[in-house]
Amino acid sequence: MAGINEGRPKNREGQIKLTVAATSERTIDLIMKTPRMTLYTLAVYLPIALPIGAEATLHANLAAEITNRIAEATTAQCSLANNTLSTFNNRRYKNEMPISCYQVLAQDCTPELKFMVLLKKDPASEKQHITIKLANMDVDLYPRDSQVQMRINGQEVPTTSLPYQHPTGSIVIGQKGDGLSLNAASHGLHEVYFDKNTWKVQVVDWMKGQTCGICGKGDGEVRQEYRTPSGRLTKNALSFAHSWVLPAESCRDANQCHIKQESVKLEKQMILDGQQSKCYSVDPVLRCLPGCYPLRTTSVSVGFHCIPTDSNMNRSAGLSS
Repeated sequence: MAGINEGRPKNREGQIKLTVAATSERTIDLIMKTPRMTLYTLAVYLPIALPIGAEATLHANLAAEITNRIAEATTAQCSLANNTLSTFNNRRYKNEMPISCYQVLAQDCTPELKFMVLLKKDPASEKQHITIKLANMDVDLYPRDSQVQMRINGQEVPTTSLPYQHPTGSIVIGQKGDGLSLNAASHGLHEVYFDKNTWKVQVVDWMKGQTCGICGKGDGEVRQEYRTPSGRLTKNALSFAHSWVLPAESCRDANQCHIKQESVKLEKQMILDGQQSKCYSVDPVLRCLPGCYPLRTTSVSVGFHCIPTDSNMNRSAGLSS
């Protein structure tokens, strides 16, 4: 029975008793007594370390601690350190992002859309801000001086009033180390942590493969990591990151995003199969809005789709071909 031993039953009728004994931080003994048999297995190795102190005493909230550690071990994590982003699939790349524009870090890509986590770079300080959208809440986490501040639905919440708990009890926000931590496991987010230098997003086990954004899908398919919102696969990390920038609509506000996404026409004339052809980028690229001008530029590699110059096919039809 898969290494489980059976002993002679001397057990009470109408009772099943399970005993778990922690013999070390990494091993436990299991004994189960039923009216008909006693089953036991010894020295079961654990994937996580139990919170056993130097004097072999357990925390009073052991059950919650173990549950949390198991959840921590099975989550998919996306994080940023030293300007290098690590995706849910542990693929690493430098993330260059435009000023004032939101990028989709991670979102639930099922029809339920239970959460969305956005990243933005402040135009004044160039520090990063995190916005979490879930349930009926918009939570903004941002650095101010040496502290991390928070707004909920536009209203600033002082850190002295933390921890905060949503009326449903499904969302909890509190201080953790030098930053703030949001937990909303029932919405798919195990934790979103943010301090002035780093951030991390952890999704629960059942969200793996259901997410999208620059953190990826968390499905283990590292060769198909760079998927754009259209579902197209790109080999270029920068093009992938740019594809998840949320475009703006106007140049009116100096502190807002001034970028749109559009397909661009290849400037040089191409001759394919003996025909003069016009070519357009397969995926949209970031461009300044009308009335704006670039303060800095970045080169990206994109694929092009070409059609005969005398073709009546319009740009959108050509791209969908």
